[in-house]
Amino acid sequence: MDAFVVKLPRGQAEDGGGSGGKRPRLEKPGPERPLPREIRAEGLNCDYRILFGKAEADEIFQQLEKEVEYFEEDSTKLHVFGTWHKIPRRKVTYGDPGLSYTYSGVTFHPKPWIPVLTRIRERVTAETGHAFNFVLINRY
Repeated sequence: MDAFVVKLPRGQAEDGGGSGGKRPRLEKPGPERPLPREIRAEGLNCDYRILFGKAEADEIFQQLEKEVEYFEEDSTKLHVFGTWHKIPRRKVTYGDPGLSYTYSGVTFHPKPWIPVLTRIRERVTAETGHAFNFVLINRY
C-alpha cells in the first residue's frame, strides 16, 4: 500500500521551527491568525484552524477553478458488487511521482503538483508538522 502522509521529523516543519511539537501553536494570534478551535463530543476530538483569510481563500478558489484538470469520463466509474457505476462527480489526483491510489477496482496515478496546490500543501504542512504527498480532489 502506498503511503499518502509522511510525518516530518520533530522540528522540521516548513518554517524550520524548533518547537518540536506535532502541531505548532501561536502564542499570540495576530488579527488574521486566530487560535485553533476545538470540537469535542463522544467519539470526536477535532482541532481546526482557519488557514486562509477570506480574500486569500477566494483567490485560491478562483485559481483552482481555472487550473485543476479533472480526469476524463472513462475514469469516473467504480466497481460495486460486480457492476460498474458512473460516479456523479469530477475527480483528479495530484501527487508525488511514483504514487498511485486504488479504490473500488480503479487505480489512479496522480498528476504532478500545480502551484496552487503546492501553496495549500505547504500551508497545511507548516501548521500540522506533517508532509503530504498526495491529494484527491472531488468536484460535485
